[in-house]
Amino acid sequence: MSQLVNDSFVDDDLFAEERLPTFTAGSSSVWKVLVIDDEPDVHQLTRMVLRSLRFDGREIEVISGYSGKDACAIMAQNTDIAVLLLDVVMETDQAGLQVVRAIREELKNGFVRIILRTGQAGQAPEPEVISQYDINDYREKTELTSQKLITSVTTALRAYRDLRTIENLASNLKKEREILKRAQGIAHLGNWEWECGHGDVYFSDEMLAIVGLPPSTNHADITVFFDCIHPEDRQRVEHAIFDLNVAGERSDLECRVVRSARDIRTVHMVCESHSQGSNACSRVLGTVHDITDTREVENRLKIAHTVFGGAMEEVDEQLRIATKVLENAIEGVIITDDKGVIQSVNPAFTRITGHEAVEVIGNPLKSLLGRHQEPEFNEQVWKSLLECGMWRGEILDRKKNGEAYPQWETITVIRDRAGNITNFISIFHDLTEIRASQRELHFKTYHDTLTGLPNRDLFADRLAQAVVNAHRNEGKVLVIFFGLDHFKKINNSLGHQLGDQLLRNVASRLRTFIREGDTLSRLAGDSFGFIMREIHNAKDAVLVARKINNALAEPFAIEEHELFLTASTGITLFPEDGTDAASLIKNADMALNRAKLTGRDTCTFYKASMGEQANRRLKMEKDLRQGLDREEFILFYQPKVSLATGHVVGMEALVRWHQPDMGMVSPGEFIPIAEETGLILPLGEWILKTACRQNRIWRESGFDRLRMAVNLSVRQFRQRDLFERVRRILENSGLPPQLLELEITESMVMDNVESVIVTMTRLRSLGLLIAVDDFGTGYSSLSYLKRFPLHTLKIDQSFVRDLTFDSDDAAIVNAIIAMAQSLKLNVVAEGVETEDQLSFLRLHGCDEMQGYYFSKPLPAEEFTKLLESGRQLDDPCLSGERSPDR
Repeated sequence: MSQLVNDSFVDDDLFAEERLPTFTAGSSSVWKVLVIDDEPDVHQLTRMVLRSLRFDGREIEVISGYSGKDACAIMAQNTDIAVLLLDVVMETDQAGLQVVRAIREELKNGFVRIILRTGQAGQAPEPEVISQYDINDYREKTELTSQKLITSVTTALRAYRDLRTIENLASNLKKEREILKRAQGIAHLGNWEWECGHGDVYFSDEMLAIVGLPPSTNHADITVFFDCIHPEDRQRVEHAIFDLNVAGERSDLECRVVRSARDIRTVHMVCESHSQGSNACSRVLGTVHDITDTREVENRLKIAHTVFGGAMEEVDEQLRIATKVLENAIEGVIITDDKGVIQSVNPAFTRITGHEAVEVIGNPLKSLLGRHQEPEFNEQVWKSLLECGMWRGEILDRKKNGEAYPQWETITVIRDRAGNITNFISIFHDLTEIRASQRELHFKTYHDTLTGLPNRDLFADRLAQAVVNAHRNEGKVLVIFFGLDHFKKINNSLGHQLGDQLLRNVASRLRTFIREGDTLSRLAGDSFGFIMREIHNAKDAVLVARKINNALAEPFAIEEHELFLTASTGITLFPEDGTDAASLIKNADMALNRAKLTGRDTCTFYKASMGEQANRRLKMEKDLRQGLDREEFILFYQPKVSLATGHVVGMEALVRWHQPDMGMVSPGEFIPIAEETGLILPLGEWILKTACRQNRIWRESGFDRLRMAVNLSVRQFRQRDLFERVRRILENSGLPPQLLELEITESMVMDNVESVIVTMTRLRSLGLLIAVDDFGTGYSSLSYLKRFPLHTLKIDQSFVRDLTFDSDDAAIVNAIIAMAQSLKLNVVAEGVETEDQLSFLRLHGCDEMQGYYFSKPLPAEEFTKLLESGRQLDDPCLSGERSPDR
């Protein structure tokens, strides 16, 4: 006994608890512990041990009982007892176990944590007791030192608190669902959700009530819903739903549902498609609004004012009914005369708008037709009323207090037997609650409730959109996944409440550098995702990842804690690492997991595609070097033709690479690598030498006035000895300088203008010609352009391609030709493929053309045959075939 007393004094901090915010013990500020034992000493010692114990900031109140009967009586009166320390052997050997059964089965108390204590373990063997009775701990009195007793009680209190918390959360959720259910019932608005993949549909209770289905069908096949649609409307409804193929599409229609042979309801249905990870529709959300009463009011008003003109008694009765309906309708009603002056409104109008009847009666029709709409909108409404007899739609109106609200309005024209307008009737209802419900449902569906960030579904949807846009614009998309390192330790040691606040703070801090159009998402737990559009290369990805890590490096101050975070980051890029959202997400996840495995606080690119791309790049670089030595490159020549004479006046040399393993490789693949590695210099020099030699051969064959055009790369143009190289090549080839035309791009011209002018002037001193290629795609200044010693402007094929049906392109081409003529420059149009394009260029004075309309690029032998054939532009055999990518 003395040992038990001496051990009862412990440090409360040993049992510091994480805080769960949901459960509070009502007005009580203590935890109630019931001790049932027939030995008074046990009660005294238990009180001594527990008197200094604190849990969750509250003290312990010990309640005593000395028999099984006492236990049952006290438990029946006190439903908030958290822990029961129960002796097994009291008035009978099984008294304690009988109490356990009574509490659980008769009192239905599953919350109290029961710790059995016995001084005679043999009377109730532990294995049998645990297997047969709902207890939470089983101890012998001899082993319950003060420390062990405090440990057992603390553990039991924690379990009791968590059970109560779960109960509170479940109760709150149930209340919220009941509120939503009542709101839908009041608004006569039901909702449904269809999973397209397996066909199951979820119906809300109000939805079931509207369509007349029993509660047991809240989960059913989509055909159950279609069977409720009126046969005349069914096909239209099926098309409206099944045609939602792409996420974000919306359908809005009216139809009838058949609840029984005599009960047909008119409903307004709105459905919207959603996706999970791709752009294809995988789920359809819908609302159904019962507007039967509204339609009946409209029909009765028409009948009352048009059909019953000859029978006064029947008219009076119908008017009485119509008046009653108007007075009790939930929709607002406005009636005007034929001049559009308001004659009457019903009580619902006042309830919705805040305007009293006396304030609006006598006002003109503009108060009726969308009272706060643009004049163009009012004109459309008027036109519909006069031509169709009615108008229906959603508008944004304002109440008397200035509050804006959405409303669904139907305006009907009433005519007499002679067809003259006698009245206008507007019936409308407030959509505020419906729209709020829809917005809340949509937000909860696609956002994380803790941080308010987009969730994984919305992240996948936005990534799919970004991929589509990037593919269309030949751009890139960056996807970054990052996880907070060791967040679980923080959560477990400091509590979930503090952990949640930390996640909110992280989200708030990262939001500050998100650009418009980019997406930050909380994917799950401590994992976040980031989508960035319009990046250029992997370096940009590293910079963004560094910004994220720098943002997280600053400490987070929460309550009395200062927390330091690091993040593991996985990076993937479109299109290098995946061509769709699903593969990019998978690869980013893999990269994040690899980052965590390699030590955390690190950044990892998705390596599969990077390795494949790097290997292909290295192989192509190696093959390029070998290709120069093995003479795998050949030149093709595309003729330039005079639009005045129709004769071939020159050609452009275009390099092609026939690689033994890969076949014919597109210049778009190897030219950028040659530029970056410097191989473009020897390749470009080979092209220039070969082209000059070939033109000399054609000259010696009698074709002595053909200009050979050769493209210069950026690296070539910036060579310090370019002048000397070109002079030497002309000298060695024997080609007259005036038959060589060097083509440089517009962007090269505008880079360091003064230096460019010097280089071009020196080259022109050799007697050769200089052309600006792809003109119109850069940002040339006319004041600079006239200073350049140019001979030719080449109109980029992107403008020529659409000039016959794109007025902007046509205007640009016309302006370039006019500018060139004013500067006395020769003009060549690239990419001419059709006779219409040719006619336009001739009409506006273009000098030369180049394109598939006359000839595709040809190897030297075939080009020689073309020259020998004397083929001209106006030959009837020209096919005008379209070109592939150059």
